[in-house]
Amino acid sequence: MKPATSGIYECEVMHCRLKPRQKSFSYRVFMLDVDLDAFPKVTGLGHNHFNLFSIDDEDHIDLGLQGGIRANLLEWLSRQGRKITPDARIRLITFPRVLGYGFNPVSFYYLSKSCGEPLFAVAEVVNTFREMKLYIIDGMSGDGGFQRALPKNFYVSPFSDPGDVFDFRLGPHGGHWKVNIDDIKDGEKILISSVRGEARELTSLRLLWYAFKYPLLSLKIIGLIHWHAMLLWMRRVPYFRKSGRRDVQLDVLRPHSSLKQDSP
Repeated sequence: MKPATSGIYECEVMHCRLKPRQKSFSYRVFMLDVDLDAFPKVTGLGHNHFNLFSIDDEDHIDLGLQGGIRANLLEWLSRQGRKITPDARIRLITFPRVLGYGFNPVSFYYLSKSCGEPLFAVAEVVNTFREMKLYIIDGMSGDGGFQRALPKNFYVSPFSDPGDVFDFRLGPHGGHWKVNIDDIKDGEKILISSVRGEARELTSLRLLWYAFKYPLLSLKIIGLIHWHAMLLWMRRVPYFRKSGRRDVQLDVLRPHSSLKQDSP
């Protein structure tokens, strides 16, 4: 089967904190959808080099292997006991770098057989310390997507316990794409997050238009994260110190110095 062409998802991202105090916000973004075996040749989009927008391998899973994102992801999956055939297809949905600067709070890999049959998905979560953790989402959902609840074991926000549970629900790769990631504590939702995207064709003209429609996308994302964290702090929402919860920060890639045992 011929791989689908790469594209863009024009998305609305929503975060709603339910406890201990309610607060919600949403914003518009776009994410690139690329086949790791057929990187799109589009003016304005680079791969491992500077451009208006770019995807850089170093922003994603990197175990030190040659062969880029695909080779490193397959090696990581092998270490988790998941053997994938060499002809498997992998789609990456991610935020691009903008003028060389990037921050990807979450990216998604969709894996399928060469015939197109879905296998499972992987969520790649990155915090503001640039640490990374991957989650295999392999339970099939009724709509053809994937779902699974997994221990978070990762410091994502100072206002969420790293010992909570992530409940992932990923819609199928396609025209109307949706993702839900809920934070569960003691069996109760305390934070819900969602992404709703509409597929668009990836063209040079659309990339140029999005440079004006979504100016400085990466700075917008990191700026909103810090802005809303400050608002929660001002409202005296209890927070967790990163170094105080080392015991539940497990299997973290690119670990920060705060995870070292001799850190204060």
